[in-house]
Amino acid sequence: MHETTRFGGVMGFYFMDKWKATPKLTVNMGLRYDRKFQPPYGTEETIGKYGGIETGQRDLTRGLYILQRVPPTCAVRGYAPCIPDPTGKLPDHVIVDPRGKIYHDSTKDFQPRLGLAYRLNDKIAVRSGFGIVFEEWADNTQQAQNAEGNWPDTGNKQLFSMNQPNSVPGTLVPTIFVQNPWPNILPDPSPWVAGASEAGLDPYAKTEYSMQWNLGVEYEVATNTVLSASYVGSGNRRGRVMGWYNTALTPGPGNPQARALYPYSNPNFYARSWGRSNYNGFQLSLNRRFRSGLAYVVNYTWSKSIDTGCSGYENPEGCNIQDPYHFNNDRSVSAFDLPHIFTANWLYELPFGTGKPWNTGSKVADYIIGNWQVNGIVSLNSGTPYNLNVPGDIANIGAPGAYERYNLAGDVKIANPTPQRWFNTDAFQTPALFTFGNMGRNVLRSDGRENLDLSLFREFPIRESKKLQFRFEAFNAFNHVVYGFPAGVGFIATIAPNNPNFGKVLSTANRARQIQLSLKFLF
Repeated sequence: MHETTRFGGVMGFYFMDKWKATPKLTVNMGLRYDRKFQPPYGTEETIGKYGGIETGQRDLTRGLYILQRVPPTCAVRGYAPCIPDPTGKLPDHVIVDPRGKIYHDSTKDFQPRLGLAYRLNDKIAVRSGFGIVFEEWADNTQQAQNAEGNWPDTGNKQLFSMNQPNSVPGTLVPTIFVQNPWPNILPDPSPWVAGASEAGLDPYAKTEYSMQWNLGVEYEVATNTVLSASYVGSGNRRGRVMGWYNTALTPGPGNPQARALYPYSNPNFYARSWGRSNYNGFQLSLNRRFRSGLAYVVNYTWSKSIDTGCSGYENPEGCNIQDPYHFNNDRSVSAFDLPHIFTANWLYELPFGTGKPWNTGSKVADYIIGNWQVNGIVSLNSGTPYNLNVPGDIANIGAPGAYERYNLAGDVKIANPTPQRWFNTDAFQTPALFTFGNMGRNVLRSDGRENLDLSLFREFPIRESKKLQFRFEAFNAFNHVVYGFPAGVGFIATIAPNNPNFGKVLSTANRARQIQLSLKFLF
């Protein structure tokens, strides 16, 4: 495969002005505009080559298959990519984009910014801001590659059990040769044949963007210590709602494809820019800069994040949508939602020795008892939400994998969970045939995290610019166990209620205590 793309990029313009409206009020204003050029897949040099420009992709929002470039017929070319019909007629519901590409550019990505800073007095300041940020590039470059090898090409083929040896030693005759491992392979008569599959995105998908705002107050408690309290929030739009689409519109018996949005197409993995999410949080922070041998930072966040079925692929959930036509029913807390987060770190030089409050007046004695430093990091946070999905296509909508959730017949939580019984297993029931489960998304949470790291440093001055440092460091100093997810939880994983591991936790989410000693020479 060639994996080439044509011209693409982002052209950005930005205007900003800073205005001191009054002696106490400062205003920052800005406006950014980005013009994105979606890089189309394939270059002219790949015409007539596997994985080249003569490819296409399904548009399951409109029930079409979009071709970038029409190749010759298979009778003329003799190999893929080519049009199977000897007259060159395209199959039904297949169109050719006159632009020679699949996706459409984004041309209205305006991003205003506003910031305010107001000084109440010498010790109190108020700050606020609002801005819109677009995700301009990473998602687009990946999507540009997804059309590789699609119809009328032959895709990524796989061969198994090649050149198996027979029972007579020395008589193996190869049946597959590297020079031509797939002889005479031509494309299917249509991109809509049963089993044909490719990952796609709505060609008219809009660029994702995030509206972000904050309001905070800072108070100078002391010369070197600041207390701050802030409200932060974001509203995200046009997020990717991913999963199997063109499934049956409703659960029921019979052939699910006959009940699909477009019966001539089997379900495919398809993304739409219909997702929404929002985050609201309160942040409290106490920050002491280093003075008199002590520095520390204490932070606490109370927050909630909600989205519609998709929290992104960088978490155990991915996209967990039961009914692709009613994904708003899966609006719930995000897979990364952590209601409570507390962190603190400190550095403390013990007040013993030369130049410290407690000293003996003897250089030898002060050298022995001095130059000690104690450090620590503590982190506490809530558990992570997770789902449990039922194996199989119980609703009979034609979606592969595990998309369906359980029915709940009671409270899933128990008073004192243990690794052998992390939740109430009796509360879960397999849904009746041809129905969806009634269990909500992300109603369960993993074990909360608690961790303390401690270290003890001792410096041995040698000369003014040279010293030896001894370090004792203990990670997870109290050897606290944080239990992992129950069995069957993961990237849209499943587990049946009759599985002996159902409801059990079989792993930990942290490491056991680790202690290390080191000696460093600083110069």
